Amino acid sequence: MDNNFTQWRQQHPGATFDNYLQMVAIAENQIPPEPPKRKMDVFKSKSLKKNTLIVLITVLSASVGGWLGKEAVGAVKNSKKTTTQILDRQWMKKGYGEKNSLTLESPWELNPTSKISFPEEVKQIIEKIETFESPENKNEFLKVAVNILTYKPQAGVLNMQGAADGTMNGVKNQPGITNFLYDEQPYSVNSIPGFIQKGSYSANGFNYEFTSIGLIRELVCWQIMIILKKDDKTAQKVAQRIVKSISI
Repeated sequence: MDNNFTQWRQQHPGATFDNYLQMVAIAENQIPPEPPKRKMDVFKSKSLKKNTLIVLITVLSASVGGWLGKEAVGAVKNSKKTTTQILDRQWMKKGYGEKNSLTLESPWELNPTSKISFPEEVKQIIEKIETFESPENKNEFLKVAVNILTYKPQAGVLNMQGAADGTMNGVKNQPGITNFLYDEQPYSVNSIPGFIQKGSYSANGFNYEFTSIGLIRELVCWQIMIILKKDDKTAQKVAQRIVKSISI
């Protein structure tokens, strides 16, 4: 069962989000639940509620991954190989999010953005969404994004694997993306648990590589993603330096 709601809706025109949640629950439990009569009925069963929340978290993460995958392909494809001068110039260390909860060092300040489109149905478990991206320019050699999701208490214990799978589904399901490969490993920053995903893909005749990091503490999920042209050695060093600088 594909947990990408956007793709599923394209394959099932006219279907509702409640239909989607039912089908996911059936796929995971193999036991058809009683069809919900009202929107909130999907939360009556504890097991169905758990499955529903996992799906919602997966869909939210897929929205982030899909947005950045699309943005990066458009931004980075025309760039030339990165000059080593960027490693020698003054970098900016800055905090992002409420109370500057996440700090990282980069060649430029990340700008707030509201470009990510989240399905209305999943906003019911979100308290706050904060997203930042690297500046747009014609010679952008890599794309960096930070997304901070603060969930409402009803989300319960956040599902790490749902966030990880959703991010990758969002990237690989973008139109034109092929040869999608990645590896996932446990990861932590300042003792905050999470995951790191590294991989590559092709799109529009170009090859890209990426690093995606997800960290979860209580009701907050931090996502950091970097996409660059494959085999750009200097851009790889920039990405590695950004990752090493992350602090929460």
